[in-house]
Amino acid sequence: MSAAWDLTPTRTPEVVEPRRPRLEGRVRMDGKQFSVGGTRFPFRGVTYGTFRARPSGELFPPTATLRDDLEAMSEAGFTVVRTYTAPSGDLLDAASKYDLRVLAGCFWSDWRYLVGASRRQQARMMKEARAELRTQAQRLAGNDRVLAVCLGNEIPADVVRWVGTDRVVDGLRQLADEVRDVDPDVLVTYATYPTSEYLPLDTMDFPTVNVYLEDRVQFRRYLNRLHSIAGDRPLVLGEIGQSADNTPRSEREQAEALDWLLETAVERGVAGTCVFSWTDDWWVGGNKVEGWRFGLTDEYRQARPAMSVAGKWNRMSVRDLDHDWPSMSVVICAYNAEATLDECLRHTCALEYPGLEIIVVDDGSTDSTAEIARRYPRATLHEIPHGGLSVARNEGARIARGELVTYLDSDAYPSEEWPWFLALGLDDRSVGGVGGPNIPPLDDGPGAQLVARAPGGPVHVLLTDDRAEHIPGCNMAFWRSTLFEVGGFDPIYHAAGDDVDVCWKVLDAGWDIAFHPAALVWHHRRTGLRPYLRQQVGYGKAEALVEARHPDRFTPMGTARWRGRIYTALPPASNRDRIYRGVFGTAPFQSIYRSGGHGLDLAHQLGVPISIALLPTALLAAVTPVMALPALMALVLLAVLGCIDAARAVPPSRMRRGRLRFRLGVALHHLTQPLARSWGRRRHRTTARRDLEVPTTLTAPLTSPAGGVLMLPADRPRAEMVSAVVAALRVRGMTVCTSTGWEEYDARLVGSFTIDGELVSSSFPEGAVQLRVDPVVRSVRVGALLAVAAALAVVSPFVGATVLVALVVDLLRGWWRIRPWTYRTIASLVRWPTS
Repeated sequence: MSAAWDLTPTRTPEVVEPRRPRLEGRVRMDGKQFSVGGTRFPFRGVTYGTFRARPSGELFPPTATLRDDLEAMSEAGFTVVRTYTAPSGDLLDAASKYDLRVLAGCFWSDWRYLVGASRRQQARMMKEARAELRTQAQRLAGNDRVLAVCLGNEIPADVVRWVGTDRVVDGLRQLADEVRDVDPDVLVTYATYPTSEYLPLDTMDFPTVNVYLEDRVQFRRYLNRLHSIAGDRPLVLGEIGQSADNTPRSEREQAEALDWLLETAVERGVAGTCVFSWTDDWWVGGNKVEGWRFGLTDEYRQARPAMSVAGKWNRMSVRDLDHDWPSMSVVICAYNAEATLDECLRHTCALEYPGLEIIVVDDGSTDSTAEIARRYPRATLHEIPHGGLSVARNEGARIARGELVTYLDSDAYPSEEWPWFLALGLDDRSVGGVGGPNIPPLDDGPGAQLVARAPGGPVHVLLTDDRAEHIPGCNMAFWRSTLFEVGGFDPIYHAAGDDVDVCWKVLDAGWDIAFHPAALVWHHRRTGLRPYLRQQVGYGKAEALVEARHPDRFTPMGTARWRGRIYTALPPASNRDRIYRGVFGTAPFQSIYRSGGHGLDLAHQLGVPISIALLPTALLAAVTPVMALPALMALVLLAVLGCIDAARAVPPSRMRRGRLRFRLGVALHHLTQPLARSWGRRRHRTTARRDLEVPTTLTAPLTSPAGGVLMLPADRPRAEMVSAVVAALRVRGMTVCTSTGWEEYDARLVGSFTIDGELVSSSFPEGAVQLRVDPVVRSVRVGALLAVAAALAVVSPFVGATVLVALVVDLLRGWWRIRPWTYRTIASLVRWPTS
């Protein structure tokens, strides 16, 4: 199989291409990349300045020198020049003449220049900063040569710690709003660096990060991390490079370092890079900087070897990387998909990946799905009777000719670099599958953006920044041989759940699943609360099916027990994240460690349905006002959760009106989703086990010595016999959690709310296996119910007695399920050997 495909970097040959055609119009964000007028914009930048001040005070060289510099940049293939102060008029004119875009810096006296930290000082500073940003924004407004306005550069981490993270972030948000008030269409960013990577700059259109790392492996790993922070936005490296002295050897080392820096940036899907810097002619604070020789040219504008390296990569994209690209088949499973299939095929058939095979599996559609597919000669239409999503996926894998089988939903469409980045994600022989992010198209409107921020959508679960526990079915790929090794997709899944099932099967088979943050597809979301909830009911049904087949990956509450962290391309805000700053705030990489959020998820998945169930108890207030207390507490919990959800929701950065309504809409989806999901899961939990295989039988005779012990002949290893018992109990409907290895028991059985059972086994005496289930009373729960019953009895003896009777019934039910019912189930497995 092609898991042996070698991704070891090789020297890339020199590429000489004609100058790119001039693109007119403003640069826009396009998923994880940039575009102009629908054409991909290659962000290939170089930093420029600062220089010795002109008589006017502008920190740029004389006009003649500036024009020569920008002409040379254009000849070298650069498309962007980054300035650290507001670009001068002659720089903008030269940028227009030589087809360059400007990442326009703006200088203002930020917090590092304050002595003291009084509120009056900071208010005055922000007032002056807003005035400066407004002035520069007015001067640059409407100029399509301006790619973006950069609000600042590298506020030191100890200054952020001194002033306060929230205050710095709020200040930058105010400045971004100031610029957008003047020019709503201009992009806005801020340049940070690893020591302050934790700044939550969600209001910026894209993050810009200055990164200096001299180890290729660490650099690649850090880019993965930065992609996770960037989310659905393009990632721009504001400064990369290496210093060189005036010896030929040092200049060669600089060129070699820049070569792998730029190659790694392309391979990891970085949207833009700015090489630091254009020249050694560098002034700061009115003084010439000596000893730092990062320039592609020296102070006399003589090119170093690094210039040719930059020129080579300026003319290359991911498709030009010198790798042995695997053959690939894209499988699009469609059922009554006439509304979206044309868009999907239009983009997919435009992909230029070598030898790409495109297969449309029509799963018995009754609309014009097949007719639409026939309009695209590049796509192969394969029609089958309606059998569900998994059947269609298996059929696509069966007829695929590619080594890599890639799945794309019919309501999604790929970015133009998608197949290359998927292939690059297969970076080790241990990788059996790969996936990438999915986000709603930019023109889908606020409703789709709202649903994208709601829970229960197609999200990836990451173990590390480039390894996944789950990748959504709308954007996933597996080696064809790996799919066949794990048995493909289970036909029991008709509409959802198949991706979770196959990912866990691949992991259980010993493979890794990779994640490439730039392998992006655009995926339409359901718009409107009712379609969203209908989808969540279907997901609940699929979750019941998955739970029945992977019970060890679920909690007793019925929720998935993920080992990784659930990510979305549109993460909610969180003020519970922890930042490692190092001793005395000196860590060079001050990273953010996001809280798991499991407690909040549990509060929604369990707390919301329970609270809704308690609300009708408000009617008992007619008996006595105290009886309304449970309903009141439930109402308070729902209100608190709703406020938390609204506060954590992050509206689109460019949404200026209706932000509160958007947040409230997200909160409503968060509160109603657990109800729909729980309803679907509980409604189908019994039928989900119907098609499970009958567990292995046990050999007679079954004897029952004293002490509630069952004894069987040891006709196989004890672990296999216990596994058969656990499987039988699960098929019959018992919730069983196997031991993690730290407990003294083999498995824990959930009998009722107040009683569990611990299954214990022994291989002695010789030739036999003993089994025993010990009932375990959940004392905390029993004590809580007794306290509730006593409290209610004071107000209403009848209600208190009712709670007490319910407790006794639950105890008896739990004991019956743990002992008599469980032992009868085990006895049903016993078969006498045939002669």
